Parts: sequence; structure tokens; C-alpha cells
Amino acid sequence: MWNILKEFLEQYFLLGLFVGILYCFLTSTYDFWEKRGVPFRKPTILFGNFAPMLLFRKSLPEGIMEMYEWFKDDRYFGAFRVRSPVLILRDPDLVKNICVKNFACFSNRGIPVNSQDPLSAHLFNLEGKKWKSLRSKLTPAFSSGKLKRMFYLLVECGEEFQKLIDTSSETDRPFEIRELAAKFTIDVIGSCAFGIQINALTDEESEFHKAAKKFSMPSYKATLWRMLRTAMPKLYKFLGVQVIDPGVTKFFKDVVLQMINQREERGIKRHDFMDLLIELKNKGTLENESGNGQVCNDEDAEATEEIELDENSIAAQAFVFFAAGYETSSNTIAFCLHELALNAEIQEKTRRDIEDAIDSRNGKLTYDGVQDMKYLDMVIAETLRKYPPASLLSRRCEYQYQIPGSKVELPAGMRVIIPIYGLHHDPDYYPNPATFDPERFTEENKQTRHPYTYLPFGEGPRNCIGMRFALLQIKVGIISFLRKHRVEVCEKTIIPIKFSRRSLVTTSEKGFWLRIVQCP
Repeated sequence: MWNILKEFLEQYFLLGLFVGILYCFLTSTYDFWEKRGVPFRKPTILFGNFAPMLLFRKSLPEGIMEMYEWFKDDRYFGAFRVRSPVLILRDPDLVKNICVKNFACFSNRGIPVNSQDPLSAHLFNLEGKKWKSLRSKLTPAFSSGKLKRMFYLLVECGEEFQKLIDTSSETDRPFEIRELAAKFTIDVIGSCAFGIQINALTDEESEFHKAAKKFSMPSYKATLWRMLRTAMPKLYKFLGVQVIDPGVTKFFKDVVLQMINQREERGIKRHDFMDLLIELKNKGTLENESGNGQVCNDEDAEATEEIELDENSIAAQAFVFFAAGYETSSNTIAFCLHELALNAEIQEKTRRDIEDAIDSRNGKLTYDGVQDMKYLDMVIAETLRKYPPASLLSRRCEYQYQIPGSKVELPAGMRVIIPIYGLHHDPDYYPNPATFDPERFTEENKQTRHPYTYLPFGEGPRNCIGMRFALLQIKVGIISFLRKHRVEVCEKTIIPIKFSRRSLVTTSEKGFWLRIVQCP
């Protein structure tokens, strides 16, 4: 009897010891901000301050907004992701320091790249010289000249999209607008990035459509790891976690290899991004608008030696182009049309702006005509203000850094979070932030605001490289809707929108249901 009791006590003691050690490990960092005199909220064991988001009880925009309002009178405050201390900024001047002035210290996002996830080695995740080299190589691919040359591809997709909208408007039933927009963006990206006529507008069984659905609706496990990998990068690498579906990885690698072989064998030229990536692979640089090879300084040349663009690298860049352009653009189109359906006067003014620009060019949609649609610009800017695709930006401190105007020093490895959604909904910068008001983005009104309170595409050297293409794609999508139609709310319209708790991108939990009506 005594032996059984002794064995039980020993096991109980070992269990208690293990729990005690685990508790000490998980909480050993929780005095970090207190020691430095930085305001912070008491964290929860295992989750830190991010429990509502990690447990999918709140969407990322809601969680970030709630945290942003914790310390309204402070320029910054501390929080914890699991057990890792992070600094959250509220002051746009500090945001400017992190993104631009002190970029050398905050040049990396700190997102680990896994060998098991070959598509994760793309521009968004790469660091140091590899990032700098690839960024300098890819930047010319997004010049206004290159975009203008491939604009005809967007027009072709827009014309097919209009046919689908025409058909949809013939019935009186509501449509899920994001689904329609997603078909358009898949076709655009397939055409502009891969040179493939996907026909997602009519064929929902296309392989691209299937890959898009797998990517946009990842498992809860994959979503959780995407949120945790920056808080626990060593564990993420050790476990060899694969957050991108293996089927999606195989599909993209196969498609890219097939396209490279076809174009090199047949000498096909479409002036799309696949042409530019193949040119980079073969020549190492892109020709600029005058036809000369891209010139880089000695520092860039040194960085260029760090990375070669092979088939895997091309597949990774093509994948991030697809992932970033498909989901964020279709959501922005849907959010924009949702707001226009709620605001009939703004919708009519937008339609007139579109019609005037097209009519002045003999009824043709041209690149220059799109640039002249100034009110449409304002409408999209306000959509991105109210519904930024990313709720936050994250940067990793590369060496010890003293916060300007304070005695607080951040150690190397510390993460700094910029709460985009919070800044975009701060009434100090945007009065009545819940109101959809494109007039906020007149040239006069923009001059009255701190520029670093508006960050839908990030800022500084690490901003979104595809920003101009994304805006062009969004504009053509909205023009296709409003050129001959209007959108109206219906019995299935969700008001107010409830954000998805599972998505890392700002989107609706219940979809965007509207009625499409043909204009006389």
C-alpha cells in the first residue's frame, strides 16, 4: 500500500514540477514592460494579450481596434503574443520612424521561411540582402510603363466580367458580390501573371478557382500557425509546419514550370508578369522603359549576388502575386460596392465620374482614362481606409533601438506592431470614422492629416510593391460593375458587416449580398 502511495506521490510531484517549470517559462517574460516603465495590459498565460484572436472569438480588425483603445493618451504601449513582448505604436511620427527614418533597424518582418513551404520564400517574407536584391530586381516590373503595356489584358477581363454582370442583372435574385469579384480577379491574375485564359468567370471548376478556394479558406490549424509563427519561429521551423496546402504548392510549381518551358520553346511574348520573371531569370535584370538594362549602384550589385531567380523562386513570386492580388482586391471591390449600395448619392457620383472619363475617349476604357477618374480614386481610398486589407503591420528590431523621445530601449529581436485598423478608425484623424465619406481624400483634406495615419499598402521601402497594379485591378472591377449597372441593398444584405474571425485578411463573415440592377 505504501509503495503504491509513494509511486503516486512521485508521479504527482513530477507532474507538478513539469507544470511549475512550464508556468515559469511561459510567464518569465511578463515583467518585461513593467521593468521599462511602459504601459501594458496584464497578459493571459498561453495566449498573452491575443487570446480573443488566437481562439477565433474576435476578428483581427476588432481585436486590433480594442487594443488600440487601451491607452488613448500614450504614444505606444506593450503587449504579449503568447510569451513574446511586442510594442504597439499609436503615434504616427513613431510609425514614420519605424517605416522610413530608421528603416535599417526595422527592415524585416521576421516571418520565418520553411523548406517544407517552398512557396513561402517570396518577396513579402524574405529578409536582408535576399529581400533587397529581389526587390530591386522586381521593382521595374511594376512601373507605369509596364502596367500601361499590359492594360489591354485587364480590359479583356473587364469585358468578360461585364457579360457576367449583364447576365446577373437579368434576374431579380441577390448575388454574393465578393464571389463575382473573385472570379474577375482570378481571371486578371491568371492573364497578367501566368498568361493563361482561366475563364473563372464561367468555369468554377477551373484548377485556379479550386486553388483560390483552398488558399482563401485554410484550416483553423493553418490559420493559427500563420498567427503564431512570428511569436514562435523556432518551434515553427522545428516542427516543419506547412501553412500552404500541399496541393496548392504542387499546382503552382507545375503551372509555372509549364509556362516557362512553353514560352522559352515557342518564343511567346505577352508583356505580362510571367514574361518579366522569365526575363529576370535569364538576364538577371529587367529592361527599363528606354530599353536599357536596369542600372544599379555598387551596393545593389553586391546584394544581387545573394539570390538567383530559378523555377522555385519564380513559382514563389507568382504565388504571392496571386495570393495578394486575388483575395485583397476582390474583398476591396466587394466592400466598395457594399458602401456604394448603402450610399446612393455617392454611387451616382462615382458612375458619372466613370462615364465622363470614358465618354471623353470615344467610349473606350483606356489606361489614361482610368487615371482621370479622380472621384473613383477617392471612393477607393475611403474603402481602403474603412476596410484596410491588413489590420496590422509588423516589423522586427534588428539591433538595440531607443524609442525617440524616451529612455526606453528595445532589444534586438523585439517586434513592433503598427495597428493599421486602429489608426484608420481613430476619430482624432478621421472624425466619425464609421461614416463612409470619400471627401476625406480630396487633396485639401489629405493635407490636413498626418500621412502616416493612412497605411493600406504599408509605407517606406517595404511597402506593397504591387500597389499600383492592385489599384488598377480594383478600379477596372468597379468600372465593370458601375458602367451600365448599379448595386442595391436587398433582404440578404448584412448591415453592419460582421468581420470574419478566421481570415487574416479583412473580409465579411457572411458575405456581401447585393442586387444588381441594369441602368436605363
